Amino acid sequence: MRFVMNCVGLFLWVFALGGTLMAQPSPPREIAGYRLGTHIRDYGSRIAPDGGYAVRLRPYLREASVSVPEGFASGYVIYGTCDAPGTIVRIKVKYEDDSRDFFDRLLDTIKKEYGAPAQYVGDPFQAYVAWRWSFEMTKGERITMILSHYEGDDEEHTQGNAIKLTLQTHVVRENQCYEAQREEAQRRERRTSTSRRALEPTKDPEAWRRYVPRP
Repeated sequence: MRFVMNCVGLFLWVFALGGTLMAQPSPPREIAGYRLGTHIRDYGSRIAPDGGYAVRLRPYLREASVSVPEGFASGYVIYGTCDAPGTIVRIKVKYEDDSRDFFDRLLDTIKKEYGAPAQYVGDPFQAYVAWRWSFEMTKGERITMILSHYEGDDEEHTQGNAIKLTLQTHVVRENQCYEAQREEAQRRERRTSTSRRALEPTKDPEAWRRYVPRP
């Protein structure tokens, strides 16, 4: 009898666990009408036509400003240039409402939708308040979401309230693609330099005679 009860209990536990896993929300992919993993050409004139500019210290990514709907103040997307050129790997938008009250209400709403954040990434004095969520998906993909609020003078942070979605696995792929291309270019350069040195005549005056026609 005890064995049967244990089996029933195990079955119920597995069933409940399966239900919990199935109930987990899908990771956030879209905000302000832009979606991670899509191509910039899908948005036409909503994305700055000049193609943006290279991201500092990340030459394998480019950043372009975007038009945003009502309720948002500004935004930009970052897309790849090597592994999947034009594919959006990050979206960041700033909300029109800069207040801390708006941030707190939005934070509560996001917690209800996606659960508690995984990490606090703001400063300890809370001039810059930021929470990060991390979502592991099938095929090894990972998405992160950071909700932030800032009331300071440091240009490093976005003033007011902002949210950022990043397809981290695609960022890594872009970096790997860029490094592989750079290493190949360096190998070609070394081979060319070696061949060039081999063809250069020696500085020994006597050795020059072999380059001079004989009588």
